Amino acid sequence: MRVSNTLSEAHTLPAWLYTDPKVLEAEKREIFRRTWQYVGHLSQISNPGDYFTTEVADRPIIISRGQDGDIRAFYNVCSHRASKLAEGEGNKSVFTCPYHAWTYRTDGSLLRAPNMNGCDHFDYQDFCLKTIKLEIIHSFIFVNLDPDAVSMKTQYPDLFQHVSKYDLSRLKRVRVKETICKSNWKIGIDNYLECDHCSIVHKTLVSKLDMKQYEMSMYDYYSYQGTPLKGKKMDFGLGQGGRYYWLYPNTWFSFDPGPANLSIHQSIPIDHKTTKYVYTTFFLTDEITEEEQELMAMDELVRKEDLDICEMVQKGIETGAYSQGRFSLTENLVHHFHLLIQRDLEKVLPLPQETFTTID
Repeated sequence: MRVSNTLSEAHTLPAWLYTDPKVLEAEKREIFRRTWQYVGHLSQISNPGDYFTTEVADRPIIISRGQDGDIRAFYNVCSHRASKLAEGEGNKSVFTCPYHAWTYRTDGSLLRAPNMNGCDHFDYQDFCLKTIKLEIIHSFIFVNLDPDAVSMKTQYPDLFQHVSKYDLSRLKRVRVKETICKSNWKIGIDNYLECDHCSIVHKTLVSKLDMKQYEMSMYDYYSYQGTPLKGKKMDFGLGQGGRYYWLYPNTWFSFDPGPANLSIHQSIPIDHKTTKYVYTTFFLTDEITEEEQELMAMDELVRKEDLDICEMVQKGIETGAYSQGRFSLTENLVHHFHLLIQRDLEKVLPLPQETFTTID
Protein backbone atom coordinates (compact mmCIF):
# COMPACT_ATOMS: atom_id res chain seq x y z
CA MET A 1 0.00 0.00 0.00
CA ARG A 2 1.07 3.59 -0.59
CA VAL A 3 1.69 5.74 2.46
CA SER A 4 -1.63 7.47 3.09
CA ASN A 5 -1.70 11.17 3.90
CA THR A 6 -3.98 10.31 6.83
CA LEU A 7 -1.88 9.13 9.78
CA SER A 8 -4.61 7.05 11.43
CA GLU A 9 -4.92 4.78 8.39
CA ALA A 10 -1.37 4.96 7.01
CA HIS A 11 0.98 2.07 6.35
CA THR A 12 4.74 2.64 6.48
CA LEU A 13 7.03 2.52 3.47
CA PRO A 14 7.30 -1.06 2.12
CA ALA A 15 10.26 -3.24 3.05
CA TRP A 16 11.71 -3.39 -0.46
CA LEU A 17 12.56 0.32 -0.30
CA TYR A 18 15.01 -0.62 2.49
CA THR A 19 16.53 -3.67 0.79
CA ASP A 20 16.76 -3.06 -2.97
CA PRO A 21 20.17 -1.58 -3.93
CA LYS A 22 18.62 0.15 -6.96
CA VAL A 23 16.48 2.23 -4.62
CA LEU A 24 19.57 3.84 -3.11
CA GLU A 25 20.81 4.92 -6.53
CA ALA A 26 17.45 6.61 -7.12
CA GLU A 27 17.65 8.24 -3.66
CA LYS A 28 21.07 9.66 -4.41
CA ARG A 29 19.84 11.18 -7.69
CA GLU A 30 16.43 12.42 -6.58
CA ILE A 31 17.01 13.23 -2.90
CA PHE A 32 20.63 13.59 -1.79
CA ARG A 33 21.72 15.57 -4.86
CA ARG A 34 18.71 17.88 -4.58
CA THR A 35 18.65 18.71 -0.86
CA TRP A 36 20.70 20.90 1.48
CA GLN A 37 23.51 18.94 3.11
CA TYR A 38 25.61 20.03 6.09
CA VAL A 39 29.31 20.02 5.19
CA GLY A 40 31.13 21.98 7.89
CA HIS A 41 31.52 24.92 10.23
CA LEU A 42 32.90 28.43 9.74
CA SER A 43 35.69 27.71 12.23
CA GLN A 44 37.22 25.34 9.64
CA ILE A 45 37.82 28.21 7.19
CA SER A 46 38.61 31.22 9.35
CA ASN A 47 41.33 32.75 7.16
CA PRO A 48 41.67 33.56 3.44
CA GLY A 49 43.04 30.49 1.69
CA ASP A 50 41.62 28.02 4.24
CA TYR A 51 39.85 25.06 2.66
CA PHE A 52 38.57 21.59 3.40
CA THR A 53 37.33 18.75 1.21
CA THR A 54 34.33 16.50 1.61
CA GLU A 55 31.79 14.47 -0.38
CA VAL A 56 28.06 14.80 -0.92
CA ALA A 57 26.21 11.93 -2.59
CA ASP A 58 29.52 10.56 -3.93
CA ARG A 59 30.48 13.93 -5.40
CA PRO A 60 33.87 15.37 -4.26
CA ILE A 61 33.72 18.98 -3.06
CA ILE A 62 36.06 21.77 -1.95
CA ILE A 63 34.87 24.40 0.54
CA SER A 64 37.19 27.42 0.34
CA ARG A 65 37.51 30.90 1.79
CA GLY A 66 38.90 32.97 -1.06
CA GLN A 67 41.55 35.62 -0.80
CA ASP A 68 38.64 38.07 -1.03
CA GLY A 69 37.14 36.56 2.15
CA ASP A 70 34.13 35.01 0.42
CA ILE A 71 33.25 31.36 1.10
CA ARG A 72 32.55 29.17 -1.90
CA ALA A 73 31.95 25.54 -2.79
CA PHE A 74 33.38 23.89 -5.91
CA TYR A 75 33.40 20.42 -7.34
CA ASN A 76 36.81 18.99 -6.48
CA VAL A 77 37.40 18.29 -10.16
CA CYS A 78 39.95 19.84 -12.51
CA SER A 79 38.39 21.34 -15.65
CA HIS A 80 41.15 19.88 -17.84
CA ARG A 81 40.97 16.10 -17.42
CA ALA A 82 38.78 15.72 -14.29
CA SER A 83 41.51 14.86 -11.78
CA LYS A 84 40.85 15.55 -8.11
CA LEU A 85 42.47 18.84 -7.14
CA ALA A 86 42.87 18.73 -3.37
CA GLU A 87 42.83 16.38 -0.39
CA GLY A 88 42.07 16.91 3.28
CA GLU A 89 42.17 20.45 4.61
CA GLY A 90 44.65 23.29 4.95
CA ASN A 91 45.50 26.68 3.50
CA LYS A 92 46.43 27.39 -0.12
CA SER A 93 46.95 30.53 -2.14
CA VAL A 94 46.05 28.54 -5.28
CA PHE A 95 44.81 25.03 -6.11
CA THR A 96 47.20 23.19 -8.42
CA CYS A 97 46.10 19.99 -10.14
CA PRO A 98 48.52 17.11 -9.43
CA TYR A 99 47.98 15.74 -12.94
CA HIS A 100 48.94 18.51 -15.41
CA ALA A 101 49.48 21.48 -13.06
CA TRP A 102 46.47 23.50 -14.10
CA THR A 103 46.19 26.11 -11.36
CA TYR A 104 43.11 27.84 -9.97
CA ARG A 105 42.66 30.87 -7.75
CA THR A 106 40.77 30.41 -4.51
CA ASP A 107 37.71 31.97 -6.15
CA GLY A 108 37.70 29.08 -8.65
CA SER A 109 38.97 31.01 -11.66
CA LEU A 110 41.63 29.43 -13.84
CA LEU A 111 45.05 31.05 -13.35
CA ARG A 112 47.44 28.88 -15.38
CA ALA A 113 47.05 26.12 -17.96
CA PRO A 114 50.71 25.44 -18.84
CA ASN A 115 50.11 22.80 -21.52
CA MET A 116 47.58 24.85 -23.51
CA ASN A 117 49.93 27.35 -25.16
CA GLY A 118 49.13 27.69 -28.86
CA CYS A 119 45.64 26.17 -28.65
CA ASP A 120 43.11 28.04 -30.75
CA HIS A 121 39.99 29.57 -29.17
CA PHE A 122 41.03 28.64 -25.64
CA ASP A 123 39.36 30.98 -23.15
CA TYR A 124 40.39 30.76 -19.49
CA GLN A 125 36.94 31.86 -18.39
CA ASP A 126 35.43 28.73 -19.95
CA PHE A 127 37.42 26.49 -17.60
CA CYS A 128 36.79 27.80 -14.12
CA LEU A 129 35.94 25.33 -11.38
CA LYS A 130 32.27 24.41 -11.32
CA THR A 131 30.57 26.10 -8.38
CA ILE A 132 27.98 24.60 -6.01
CA LYS A 133 25.23 26.44 -4.14
CA LEU A 134 26.32 27.25 -0.60
CA GLU A 135 24.52 28.86 2.33
CA ILE A 136 25.53 29.54 5.92
CA ILE A 137 23.00 29.30 8.75
CA HIS A 138 24.16 30.28 12.27
CA SER A 139 27.80 29.50 11.27
CA PHE A 140 26.92 26.06 9.81
CA ILE A 141 27.83 25.52 6.16
CA PHE A 142 25.40 23.75 3.81
CA VAL A 143 25.61 22.96 0.11
CA ASN A 144 23.08 21.83 -2.47
CA LEU A 145 24.18 20.12 -5.69
CA ASP A 146 21.00 21.27 -7.43
CA PRO A 147 21.74 24.66 -9.06
CA ASP A 148 18.02 25.45 -9.03
CA ALA A 149 17.48 24.61 -5.36
CA VAL A 150 15.26 26.82 -3.21
CA SER A 151 17.26 28.72 -0.57
CA MET A 152 17.58 27.28 2.92
CA LYS A 153 15.95 30.33 4.44
CA THR A 154 12.88 29.67 2.31
CA GLN A 155 12.87 25.91 2.81
CA TYR A 156 13.64 25.93 6.55
CA PRO A 157 11.85 28.97 8.02
CA ASP A 158 12.38 29.57 11.74
CA LEU A 159 14.98 26.81 11.96
CA PHE A 160 16.59 26.65 15.43
CA GLN A 161 14.00 29.13 16.68
CA HIS A 162 14.26 27.79 20.26
CA VAL A 163 18.04 28.22 20.49
CA SER A 164 19.03 30.94 18.02
CA LYS A 165 19.06 33.58 20.78
CA TYR A 166 22.19 31.93 22.22
CA ASP A 167 24.46 32.99 19.31
CA LEU A 168 25.34 29.52 18.00
CA SER A 169 28.40 30.91 16.24
CA ARG A 170 30.16 30.86 19.63
CA LEU A 171 30.13 27.06 19.65
CA LYS A 172 33.50 25.37 19.15
CA ARG A 173 33.89 22.25 17.00
CA VAL A 174 35.72 19.85 19.31
CA ARG A 175 35.23 16.34 17.93
CA VAL A 176 34.16 14.46 14.80
CA LYS A 177 33.45 10.75 15.13
CA GLU A 178 32.29 8.20 12.56
CA THR A 179 30.42 4.96 13.20
CA ILE A 180 29.26 2.25 10.80
CA CYS A 181 25.73 0.88 11.19
CA LYS A 182 24.65 -2.22 9.29
CA SER A 183 21.26 -0.90 8.30
CA ASN A 184 19.62 1.18 5.60
CA TRP A 185 20.03 4.93 6.15
CA LYS A 186 16.26 5.43 6.45
CA ILE A 187 16.02 3.11 9.45
CA GLY A 188 18.14 5.48 11.53
CA ILE A 189 15.90 8.40 10.56
CA ASP A 190 12.76 6.39 11.38
CA ASN A 191 14.23 5.69 14.80
CA TYR A 192 15.24 9.29 15.48
CA LEU A 193 11.85 10.74 14.56
CA GLU A 194 9.85 8.99 17.27
CA CYS A 195 10.30 8.63 21.00
CA ASP A 196 7.90 5.77 21.67
CA HIS A 197 11.02 3.64 22.09
CA CYS A 198 12.82 6.08 24.41
CA SER A 199 11.53 4.79 27.75
CA ILE A 200 12.29 1.23 26.63
CA VAL A 201 15.66 1.62 24.90
CA HIS A 202 17.12 4.80 26.49
CA LYS A 203 16.24 4.31 30.16
CA THR A 204 19.28 6.24 31.48
CA LEU A 205 18.62 9.31 29.35
CA VAL A 206 14.86 9.32 29.92
CA SER A 207 15.30 9.11 33.70
CA LYS A 208 16.58 12.72 33.61
CA LEU A 209 13.88 14.17 31.34
CA ASP A 210 10.29 15.26 31.93
CA MET A 211 8.64 13.15 29.22
CA LYS A 212 5.20 14.48 30.19
CA GLN A 213 6.18 17.79 28.57
CA TYR A 214 7.54 16.16 25.40
CA GLU A 215 6.52 18.14 22.32
CA MET A 216 6.83 17.77 18.56
CA SER A 217 6.44 20.27 15.71
CA MET A 218 6.38 19.55 12.00
CA TYR A 219 7.27 21.82 9.08
CA ASP A 220 7.50 21.21 5.34
CA TYR A 221 11.14 20.09 5.30
CA TYR A 222 12.10 19.71 8.94
CA SER A 223 10.71 18.79 12.34
CA TYR A 224 11.41 19.52 15.99
CA GLN A 225 11.24 17.48 19.19
CA GLY A 226 11.97 18.77 22.68
CA THR A 227 11.50 18.22 26.38
CA PRO A 228 13.06 19.75 29.53
CA LEU A 229 14.95 18.16 32.36
CA LYS A 230 12.76 17.27 35.31
CA GLY A 231 11.88 20.41 37.25
CA LYS A 232 12.25 22.70 34.22
CA LYS A 233 9.62 24.29 31.98
CA MET A 234 9.37 24.33 28.20
CA ASP A 235 11.18 27.67 27.91
CA PHE A 236 14.30 25.96 29.27
CA GLY A 237 17.75 27.26 28.40
CA LEU A 238 20.54 25.64 26.42
CA GLY A 239 21.53 22.37 28.11
CA GLN A 240 18.50 22.32 30.44
CA GLY A 241 16.72 19.73 28.32
CA GLY A 242 16.81 18.24 24.85
CA ARG A 243 16.00 20.08 21.63
CA TYR A 244 16.24 18.09 18.42
CA TYR A 245 15.90 19.40 14.87
CA TRP A 246 15.72 17.02 11.92
CA LEU A 247 16.41 18.39 8.42
CA TYR A 248 15.17 16.36 5.47
CA PRO A 249 16.53 13.97 4.48
CA ASN A 250 19.41 12.83 6.67
CA THR A 251 20.71 15.39 9.17
CA TRP A 252 19.72 16.24 12.73
CA PHE A 253 20.95 18.85 15.19
CA SER A 254 20.80 17.67 18.81
CA PHE A 255 21.07 20.11 21.70
CA ASP A 256 21.37 17.67 24.60
CA PRO A 257 20.86 18.10 28.35
CA GLY A 258 24.07 19.02 30.17
CA PRO A 259 26.65 21.73 29.51
CA ALA A 260 25.81 23.97 26.51
CA ASN A 261 26.36 21.73 23.50
CA LEU A 262 25.38 20.70 20.00
CA SER A 263 25.84 17.41 18.20
CA ILE A 264 25.26 17.26 14.44
CA HIS A 265 24.35 13.78 13.22
CA GLN A 266 24.58 12.81 9.56
CA SER A 267 23.23 9.56 8.17
CA ILE A 268 25.29 8.88 5.04
CA PRO A 269 24.48 5.74 3.01
CA ILE A 270 27.41 3.54 2.01
CA ASP A 271 25.21 0.94 0.33
CA HIS A 272 21.57 -0.12 0.66
CA LYS A 273 22.20 -1.84 4.00
CA THR A 274 25.19 0.02 5.43
CA THR A 275 25.24 3.57 6.79
CA LYS A 276 28.01 5.83 8.04
CA TYR A 277 26.98 8.02 10.95
CA VAL A 278 29.07 11.17 11.33
CA TYR A 279 28.78 12.91 14.72
CA THR A 280 30.22 16.41 15.11
CA THR A 281 30.30 17.71 18.68
CA PHE A 282 30.38 21.38 19.68
CA PHE A 283 30.93 23.02 23.07
CA LEU A 284 31.47 26.63 24.15
CA THR A 285 35.14 26.02 24.97
CA ASP A 286 38.00 24.24 23.19
CA GLU A 287 39.14 22.41 26.33
CA ILE A 288 36.76 19.60 27.27
CA THR A 289 35.62 19.69 30.90
CA GLU A 290 34.71 16.72 33.07
CA GLU A 291 31.02 17.59 32.67
CA GLU A 292 31.41 17.63 28.90
CA GLN A 293 33.19 14.26 29.03
CA GLU A 294 30.18 12.88 30.92
CA LEU A 295 27.83 14.25 28.28
CA MET A 296 29.83 12.64 25.48
CA ALA A 297 29.76 9.34 27.37
CA MET A 298 25.95 9.60 27.61
CA ASP A 299 25.78 10.37 23.90
CA GLU A 300 27.90 7.31 23.16
CA LEU A 301 25.53 5.14 25.18
CA VAL A 302 22.42 6.47 23.42
CA ARG A 303 24.03 6.09 19.99
CA LYS A 304 25.03 2.49 20.74
CA GLU A 305 21.50 1.71 21.90
CA ASP A 306 20.08 3.19 18.70
CA LEU A 307 22.63 1.45 16.48
CA ASP A 308 21.82 -1.95 17.98
CA ILE A 309 18.09 -1.40 17.39
CA CYS A 310 18.63 -0.23 13.80
CA GLU A 311 20.74 -3.27 12.95
CA MET A 312 18.10 -5.52 14.49
CA VAL A 313 15.40 -3.88 12.36
CA GLN A 314 17.46 -4.32 9.18
CA LYS A 315 17.82 -8.04 9.86
CA GLY A 316 14.09 -8.28 10.41
CA ILE A 317 13.28 -6.49 7.17
CA GLU A 318 15.63 -8.76 5.22
CA THR A 319 13.88 -11.95 6.41
CA GLY A 320 11.02 -11.39 3.98
CA ALA A 321 8.56 -11.90 6.83
CA TYR A 322 7.86 -8.15 6.98
CA SER A 323 6.29 -6.18 4.15
CA GLN A 324 4.82 -3.02 5.71
CA GLY A 325 3.97 -1.74 9.17
CA ARG A 326 1.44 0.74 10.55
CA PHE A 327 1.99 4.07 12.27
CA SER A 328 0.89 4.80 15.79
CA LEU A 329 -0.69 8.22 16.29
CA THR A 330 2.50 9.39 18.05
CA GLU A 331 4.68 8.54 15.03
CA ASN A 332 3.55 11.57 13.04
CA LEU A 333 7.11 12.75 12.35
CA VAL A 334 8.09 9.36 10.88
CA HIS A 335 4.92 9.49 8.80
CA HIS A 336 5.96 12.95 7.56
CA PHE A 337 9.39 11.55 6.57
CA HIS A 338 7.83 8.64 4.68
CA LEU A 339 5.52 10.96 2.76
CA LEU A 340 8.51 13.07 1.70
CA ILE A 341 10.43 9.97 0.56
CA GLN A 342 7.38 8.69 -1.33
CA ARG A 343 6.87 12.07 -3.01
CA ASP A 344 10.49 12.26 -4.22
CA LEU A 345 10.84 8.63 -5.30
CA GLU A 346 7.56 8.28 -7.17
CA LYS A 347 8.99 10.61 -9.80
CA VAL A 348 11.34 7.83 -10.91
CA LEU A 349 10.11 4.56 -9.35
CA PRO A 350 6.92 2.65 -10.15
CA LEU A 351 4.71 3.47 -7.15
CA PRO A 352 1.13 2.75 -8.28
CA GLN A 353 -1.92 4.03 -6.42
CA GLU A 354 -2.77 0.80 -4.62
CA THR A 355 0.45 -1.18 -4.26
CA PHE A 356 4.18 -0.74 -4.58
CA THR A 357 6.09 -2.81 -7.11
CA THR A 358 9.77 -3.59 -7.31
CA ILE A 359 12.12 -1.83 -9.71
CA ASP A 360 12.50 -3.38 -13.13
